[in-house]
Amino acid sequence: MPPTRVSAPDVTSITVFLASTATPERGGLPYLDAVLPAGDRLAAARVVRDLGALPPDAILYLLAQPLLDLASDHLLRDRDLTTRYEERFEVEDSDEWTAAMAEYNREADAITAALFRAEGESGLAGLYLTDRRGFDRRMERGQQLSSGRRAGAHAAYLRSKGIID
Repeated sequence: MPPTRVSAPDVTSITVFLASTATPERGGLPYLDAVLPAGDRLAAARVVRDLGALPPDAILYLLAQPLLDLASDHLLRDRDLTTRYEERFEVEDSDEWTAAMAEYNREADAITAALFRAEGESGLAGLYLTDRRGFDRRMERGQQLSSGRRAGAHAAYLRSKGIID
């Protein structure tokens, strides 16, 4: 793997990123969501992944969360997708609504996985499409590490890697 190159703005993002995930006092991921756009969070997560600074499930979560945000934005802007399902969603609790919802979810999942792949995260795309329960379990474990619920263990891990004092 080639060495990770980091610019000065990346260092700021990474510092905010690590600090906010290492201790609950820093606000955790909601803080990051407020101060860093999805693209910056994704770039910072990749650098942190390349440095081996966090456990795998924390990295999965921190990579997947901005990717899911980007996919959600894409789905909301996709007028063709919205138009195709809009009329079918009008009668809730009908068999047609249930079928339309299942069809929409399959299409949205395929679009989401395609965005993961386009962003260079084909492994996450595969997990997302083929093992959603496994993906969700790992996201939950990663969220626990990133939300401060297990901040003591997370901070200890960062200390053991020499990333924080």
